[in-house]
Amino acid sequence: MWNIRYGMSHRLHRALGNGAWVFALALLLLSVWGVAHEMYRLKTLVEEHATLGATVAQLEQHALVIERSLLGLAHADHPKVRYVGYDPDALYRTLKQARREASTCVRAIEALTTQRMSLQMHTALLRLQAQWLQVDTMLGEYLAQEQPEAVSLTTLRAFTFGGQSTFADAARDFRRAYQHEFAKVWERALGETVGYCVMHLIGVGLIVGLLWRRWVAPARWLCAALRQPDKAHTYATRLQASEWGALYQQMCFQEQRLREVERFMRDLAMGRTPVPITPTDAADPLARSSQWLLRRLEHRQSDTPPHRAA
Repeated sequence: MWNIRYGMSHRLHRALGNGAWVFALALLLLSVWGVAHEMYRLKTLVEEHATLGATVAQLEQHALVIERSLLGLAHADHPKVRYVGYDPDALYRTLKQARREASTCVRAIEALTTQRMSLQMHTALLRLQAQWLQVDTMLGEYLAQEQPEAVSLTTLRAFTFGGQSTFADAARDFRRAYQHEFAKVWERALGETVGYCVMHLIGVGLIVGLLWRRWVAPARWLCAALRQPDKAHTYATRLQASEWGALYQQMCFQEQRLREVERFMRDLAMGRTPVPITPTDAADPLARSSQWLLRRLEHRQSDTPPHRAA
């Protein structure tokens, strides 16, 4: 009955140990995958943020060129402007090029923000698109003339009055919105990365603990049992719950056999008739050798003359 309980307890212990190994390895693999995934995600976020920031900066630069070109065309007949050397044709070509580049930047911003975004960023993007649509419409009406004529007050107001400040505010609001969105996503991704790192450390700790329990601790118990025979029972109980129990039993058996051999040889050396070594099975070579040695000793004693024995 005790053997049945011990066997069931040992099997349960091994099942729990195997389950702990599976859990630790799964945790370790999941943490490694999570860290790699989050690092790639952070890298992608940085690249997207840099690309979007550079595109917004280019848009603001092109808007500034458009404003300066319109101001130059509006005051092309002014004596000071002529003295500086403004060329209306060059300003007109610069205006067309800047408008084309600004439209490209707006489309690039729309392509870069197709993913799910916050309400604040979505609102800022809609405002930017609406303000640029207004400015682009006015510029289209002016550029439809195909020559650098006088700039109308309506077109000039798109930049020099409320329109310019509104478009600039829209660009600045969009920059603040996507920077705020980037900061939130970055913080969330960084938190998940830290969580996966903690999970990785837990997995490594579990594996180290399991290795310690399976190999290091039983080896220390075995050494302590061999060095402290008076406490061997305590360590033997601990070793029975591990895979080192059979090794400890085998070592105890071999120690017992060595003591029997030592007692046998001591009795033989002191001239006493030694006790035969107890056989473990029918083919035990050590017991058979001891019995053969005893028979040989008896045979020699029987063949020895009495005066020689005296």
